Formats: sequence, structure tokens, C-alpha cells
Amino acid sequence: MRSMLFCLLFILIGLIFQSQIQAAELELVSGKKLDGTLIEIRQNQLTMQMKTGRETVAAADTIRVYLDHHRLPWKKTGMLRLANHDQILGDLVRSEEEYLLIKMNTLPGQPEWRVPLETVTAAFFDWPASRFTRTELLTKIDLQKQNDDLFFLKNGDHLQGEFISFNEKTFRFDSSAGETSVPRGGIQCFCFNPELVNFPQPDQLRYVLTLTNGTRVTISELAVSQEHVAAKTLFGASLTCPISMVETITPRGGKVIPLSDVNPASYQFTPYLSRKWDWQRNRNVLRGPLVTEGTEYFSGLGMHSASELRYQLDGKYSGFQTLVGLDEATTGRGDVDVLILVDQRVVFQKSLSEEQRRMVEVPRIDMTGAQELILKVEFGKNADMDDHVNWLRPVLLRSE
Repeated sequence: MRSMLFCLLFILIGLIFQSQIQAAELELVSGKKLDGTLIEIRQNQLTMQMKTGRETVAAADTIRVYLDHHRLPWKKTGMLRLANHDQILGDLVRSEEEYLLIKMNTLPGQPEWRVPLETVTAAFFDWPASRFTRTELLTKIDLQKQNDDLFFLKNGDHLQGEFISFNEKTFRFDSSAGETSVPRGGIQCFCFNPELVNFPQPDQLRYVLTLTNGTRVTISELAVSQEHVAAKTLFGASLTCPISMVETITPRGGKVIPLSDVNPASYQFTPYLSRKWDWQRNRNVLRGPLVTEGTEYFSGLGMHSASELRYQLDGKYSGFQTLVGLDEATTGRGDVDVLILVDQRVVFQKSLSEEQRRMVEVPRIDMTGAQELILKVEFGKNADMDDHVNWLRPVLLRSE
């Protein structure tokens, strides 16, 4: 009897685990949400199995798909950051001519990816587990005004010159002192001359996959079944992995336009005293990752009080939606008012503070015929201290 109960319990746990792996939510431009199981993606059509039956929708009409797959435990690894904001986590193996080779340590059977040098902005041999340390590294790189490649050493120094190559033992570069070879173990990270980085994005439909190991990569070809993903990256590498490794699938090039892809008509900043803050695209105002309530977002805007971004729309869109919240990098004093205006009319207003430190989902805003969109961040109760605001996954929805 006990053995039978044990078997039934084992089967039940297995069924629950399977349902957790396959659970998915699909969000459409129309505002409709489908909850169920993602059956497949084929020829840019997504099929969901729900209690009421199957439904197939066009990827061009899809905002994103959430899969209930949790992030893998941290594993020591490297990282490549690409010019289109993709990031690939894995072991940096070596360079070969005009490529960097990276191996995903969470996918032992996956071949090494050959990533073109011209698409890479920065490469990290040891990508830190701490978000704070990551932000420090990214800020240090972004603040460098370089016309050369830069090489950051683990002792805190940095060198500049022209990258040549690296392997498992040595790192080679050319500088004013001539060709130099140093132990690879002494290099923390390196970044390339931004004038030589080029990664144009196609106009046709594509997908951004976020994987459970932290990788975020844009895909030109995608086929998904209940068990496996087969894809090809924009730079030509093949990806094959279990569906359980995918966190989100976000179509690009359809009816959904990330606001971070749109250039604002103007930006206005009003300092509280003298410090000036710029707005940031796909990162917070400190130039680090967008993190609110412990979740990192790859698409969004970072702003600080008091500022406003204006976008000229010309009546092209039917709707706008976003999340908004204070960034995790605040130290307990952030307090702001955020506003959204459409054609000079306030359509959303909310106070954000550390006392109520939570992400807010803005109700979808009707943009039919709208000519202008304004995002504003105003001073709260604590002057401008730690007023780091994240607009998360803001998207404009094209009119039919």
C-alpha cells in the first residue's frame, strides 16, 4: 500500500513539475492574454494550448511570451556584450582572425559560437555574480572616452591600443610601446573602439530570446516545439536547447515598437542644484542594468528627477504600455512623481517611493491619432536623492 501511494505521489509531483515547465502566457497587441502551454512556433506563427482549445496567432501581433522557467543558479562564466544590447554568457575560449569564440557552459553539447569582432562592444573573462559589481564595470567602460581598444587589468589599471588576439594562456595587443603579450589571467575585460563596432539590425521579423543562464540573443530564424528550440542568431550561429532554458520570447519587427528604439524629439532636464543627469537607453541612469523588484529587464529607459522625454508620434500608433518603478540601485531615499502625457493631457500619474518600493503596471493607454507622448519624472519629498526611475518594457503599438 505504501509503495502504491509513493508511486502515485511521484507521478503527481512529475505532472506538477511538467505543468510548471510548460506554463506560458502570451500577450497580444489587441490586449488579449493567452494562458496555457506553448505548443510550437513555426513560420512566424505561435500556437498555444489552453483549457478551451488551441489558438494560433501571428508573431507580428505578439508583444511577448513568458515561460515559467526560473533562472539557473549562478555559475562562474564570461560574457560578451554586443552592439544591439544582446549579451552572451559563456566561457571565452579564444579569438580567431575576425571572431571571438565563446562556449555556453550550461549547454555542454552546444558548439562554440563564432561571434564577429565588429558586433562586440565589450568582453568579460569573469562576469561577476554581483549586480553592483557588474554596474561598476559597465559604468567604468562606458565612461572611457576612447579612440582605441581598452584593456582593463584585474589590478585596477587599464591600457589602450589595438586588440590582436587571445587564447587560454596569453592576451596580445599592440600599443605605442609595440606588440605586447600579457597573461590572460591578468585581464578582467576589454572593449573595442566604438567607431569600429557595427551591428545593423534587419527590418524583418525576428525574436529576442532570454535564456535561464542570463543570455539574451536576437534570433533571425526560430522553431519551437514543446521540448526543443532550434534557432539561428543574427550573426549566423545555431542554437539548439531545451525549451526549459527559455524565459521569454519577444518578437521584434512586427506591430510592437520598443520605445527604447525610438529617438525622442527632445530631452529636458531641470537640476535640483547643479548635477546633470542624462537619460539612458536600455539601462538605468547609473549606466547599469535595469533592475526593479529583483528582476532585470533588457528593454527600457532610465531617467532621473526632474526630466522629461518627448516623442513625436504623428498619429501612427494605437496604444502605449509600460511598467515603471525605482531602480534597485537606490539606497532608500528615492521619492518621485512620474507622469505620462498624451498631446499635453495627463493620462497617468503616480508617486513612487522607497516606502512603497514596487513596480507599477501602467494601464494600457489609447494612442489613436496621438501626436505626442511625454514621459516625466518630477521631484518628490527628498529633493533629487536617489531618484533613479526605470520605465520597463515600454512599447508603442502600431495602428492596424
